[in-house]
Amino acid sequence: MFLIVESGSTKADWVAILPSGETHFFKTTGINPATQSIYYDLNKDEGLLKYLQEAEFIFFYGAGVINEVTKERIKHWLQSYGTQSKIGVESDLLAAVRACSGHNAGVVGILGTGSNSCFFNGKDIVETIPSLGYILGDEGSGAHIGKEILRRYFCKKMPLEVQNSFLNHFKLTREDLIEQVYKQNAGSSYIASFASFLTIAEESWKSELLLKVFKEFIEYRICTLKEHTSYPIHFAGSIAYYHQKYLAQALNEFGLHLGEVVHQPIHELIDYHFKQIYNE
Repeated sequence: MFLIVESGSTKADWVAILPSGETHFFKTTGINPATQSIYYDLNKDEGLLKYLQEAEFIFFYGAGVINEVTKERIKHWLQSYGTQSKIGVESDLLAAVRACSGHNAGVVGILGTGSNSCFFNGKDIVETIPSLGYILGDEGSGAHIGKEILRRYFCKKMPLEVQNSFLNHFKLTREDLIEQVYKQNAGSSYIASFASFLTIAEESWKSELLLKVFKEFIEYRICTLKEHTSYPIHFAGSIAYYHQKYLAQALNEFGLHLGEVVHQPIHELIDYHFKQIYNE
């Protein structure tokens, strides 16, 4: 039996896979070893903890897994719950690659709470642009969209009907925002939560905003990759999945084409690792 974890900054998906192929899914809050000092308490979920302790292999993919130090933080956290599993810890970018491209070469991006991109040569990630986090980077992400919405609202750069719709939906004051972002250090997940406004926003305004942030992502995160014109561009993540129409339009303006779009990589990772472990 083995366990897969696919974690962003906001939420984590877990699945235990039995030799028969039977699966058991769980959800927790996100685990990010680069930005968090306290992780989710697995004692809150006895079912998940049982599988964790019995698993022969654990494959953890996560945002914030950027070097050996962050990998060791995750391994130590998992081992603190008594598991004797063989533990592999990799970035969420490799999860996206394996989910979207498998063993085939390709350009792969992540558009979720945060963003990232890379070129995968079929064996290794050989080129990527350093992620600078939601303050300096994360172009095209939920956090970027949230910041753009908030800035337009408070700086009165929204049409009146869009502004009223935002106010009625969130009832947010400047004081509330400052408290959460700067005093409570709520970070990218809080800011990204405002991207949900797009589900009710007026279409032309929504389209303009999404094309702006997606084109910024493409300019900084795709066009800087040497092989970006050689392959369709694959994506993983909720922002890419729910707004792929606009993403495809933005790519077309750069002469690029949208490839596979995967909402939750964990489903493709099940098949990837099942074949790997049981030699199918």
